[in-house]
Amino acid sequence: MRFSYSMVNTAHGPADDEAMMEAEIAHGLEADALGFDMVKVGERHFGGYGAANPFMVLASLAPRLKRAWVGSGVVVAPNYHPVRLAEMLNVLDHLSKGKAIIGLGSGMSANEAVAFGFDAREQKRSMLGDALDALTRLWAKSPDDPPLEIDGSFYKGVLIERISPSPYRKPQPHIKVTASNPAAITRAARNGWPVYLVGANAAETQPVFAAYRQELLAAGHSEETLRHCLDWTSRATLGFHMAETDAIAREEADLLFARTKQWLHVKRRRDLEAERRMGIPLSESRIQVVADDSFWTRGVVCGGPETIERHVREFADIGVGLFQVASLGQFDAEARAIAAKSTRLFAERIIPEFRGHNPGE
Repeated sequence: MRFSYSMVNTAHGPADDEAMMEAEIAHGLEADALGFDMVKVGERHFGGYGAANPFMVLASLAPRLKRAWVGSGVVVAPNYHPVRLAEMLNVLDHLSKGKAIIGLGSGMSANEAVAFGFDAREQKRSMLGDALDALTRLWAKSPDDPPLEIDGSFYKGVLIERISPSPYRKPQPHIKVTASNPAAITRAARNGWPVYLVGANAAETQPVFAAYRQELLAAGHSEETLRHCLDWTSRATLGFHMAETDAIAREEADLLFARTKQWLHVKRRRDLEAERRMGIPLSESRIQVVADDSFWTRGVVCGGPETIERHVREFADIGVGLFQVASLGQFDAEARAIAAKSTRLFAERIIPEFRGHNPGE
């Protein structure tokens, strides 16, 4: 089994931004030294929620990592013209020597959508699909092919030459998408892309994963592609915390999350304002309050070594190849120290137990 570490560094205000950016790099290097297989950075904009440009952070990290791959969870594909996105993915593919898997998604925040001039409903409904279709065509174009026209609902252009540089990994860089519905599962499986699985636990995740694996086998991929997809498929995790006991883990996680609640409610108010600006009625609102108990029951993994090992094993036993550790809100030095202790404990107590575990076997 493989393990990824997701950096979720945040800042309460401009005075915290320098420390947040320094932590993005420091935590990635530490995760690599601890034996994690991947270091991940998400794309979030505004209000101090992490670095706004994951490509720049990953490009800085990639040449400095000893063993870990770089990844994202996720890059908001609608924010980029497909030609620009293909270029950036190719460059990162070279800087990482092919050890990059970039998650591509439609985006989640109405506040972000309105800032980039998008309608959040269209962004969710079709912009990601348009971007993915354009990317696969751009990567397939050779220098001698006729001009490639992009004439979708949102992106337009004509590529007369070729994308330069070409990918380090042929025929295209590794990407990953969310398995949010049957159509997305089928598209990912047919293209040989790993997926983010949706589910609160292994029991909910298993049928989605089974459907994805069935589609993979039906697509007739090589053994190498099948193994790649299974090795790097994971469940989407909102938060993680581990300590010496279940009680200590919950106490520390409550402390970390308490510092996050006020910030989350501010983000929610701003998302609601963005939806009003787009004319989205409350009946169609996608805004969810995560600063309550449902956040714990649906998205957070929290506990001592035995609890965490049992949780990881449930996913390993159904065949999921990658387990994601996503640290809870790291706003200040104390919070980052608590989160760092959690990460080190996981690396020492959990990762060695699963290094020889072959998913699905």
